[in-house]
Amino acid sequence: MQNRYPAWAISNFILLSLFGLLLRYMQVFGLPAGNYQFLLHAHSHFAFSGWMFFSISLLIIHTVFGDSFSSAYKTILLVTQLSAWGMLVSFSVYGYHPVSISFSTLFILTGYRFTYLICTKGILQIRMNEAARILIYGSLLFMCLSSLGPFALAPLAASGFRNTALYQDAIYFYLHFQMNGFMLLAALGLFASAYLNGTRHIKMRRWLLTFVISVIPLFLIFTLWVDPPVWIWILSLAASTLNLLCWIKLCLYYRHERNSFSFLVKIALAAISIKIALQVALCIPIIGTWVFQERNLIIGYVHLLTLGCIMPLIIDQFVKKGFFGASIRVSLLNGFYMVVVALYLSVLFIQPLFSSFNVGIPHFQLCLLVISSLFPFAGILYFIQLRRFTLLVPALPAKPGKCD
Repeated sequence: MQNRYPAWAISNFILLSLFGLLLRYMQVFGLPAGNYQFLLHAHSHFAFSGWMFFSISLLIIHTVFGDSFSSAYKTILLVTQLSAWGMLVSFSVYGYHPVSISFSTLFILTGYRFTYLICTKGILQIRMNEAARILIYGSLLFMCLSSLGPFALAPLAASGFRNTALYQDAIYFYLHFQMNGFMLLAALGLFASAYLNGTRHIKMRRWLLTFVISVIPLFLIFTLWVDPPVWIWILSLAASTLNLLCWIKLCLYYRHERNSFSFLVKIALAAISIKIALQVALCIPIIGTWVFQERNLIIGYVHLLTLGCIMPLIIDQFVKKGFFGASIRVSLLNGFYMVVVALYLSVLFIQPLFSSFNVGIPHFQLCLLVISSLFPFAGILYFIQLRRFTLLVPALPAKPGKCD
């Protein structure tokens, strides 16, 4: 395994955390030289490409091929890094601009290429159990499907829909199928490959497939912000309830294997359970209307999903695959990271609840700024724990290896 790739991933997380810290700083003290919206777009695009996609694709590749993989996959990782950094810089300077859109398109095309390589060679049939395969295939399908959102933006804008709900829903379409589709299902697929013994039962296969398919109608919860007709609320409630029932059934079926789960996995599964339950509550009109009026609740949901559900599963896979060194230090570091996440999410979720009773958290934004400063610190500590890391750019081999 070229140890530079885990180093690239953790380096990207550190940079992502620094951008998040900068955004929090701007909300407290301001920054005349920076455009908040530009930096926010840069932060979110880099989170999806430079951290989540890069780490997940690296882990899938390592799970399938081990320490040695071909030039085709090395190119995927290299181009992903290029497009991620390109988006980070161009969105920070220009916002939505032909340069940043070009790097975004390059990232989408890289995702297509990765999906083609993984899905057309039949390699998952050999290297992953059935539960993992279903989740990974579903995640890659949704990643490709998510690209319809950004590709629809230009036609919508040209047709005069730029300042409409339809335009915003196209953005939410991308976010939903990236986060709830690709990222979460892929992370669960990697977890299933490492911890679970397949589906073993036709009924569980059906529940697992239904869980994956339920992600499609689950998109409707992202359209509730415009207070749609009652039938949309009903369909959203049905989809979120189905997603919850499938999750409960899967958890009950695999509960006998929970003794093998790591600390991070247990925390992630608990966070996913909370996230899925919150989706059901969101489909109750009186709750949903309130939630969409509270920006911090939306931010809290996104960070619960990314920091509390997906990232612990990614870090756990980094540990299991031997990317880190001393296990005791990493275990303590994992505990530290989860404490930071818990503090951050608690402040985000509690403040809107308090504000409903006209009670505010003193220095709310400053509290978030202080807590946010701990994320890059945790990233640096993770980087220090990497085994024999190097940041040198790899030289691609002249002859491709196996499974190109």
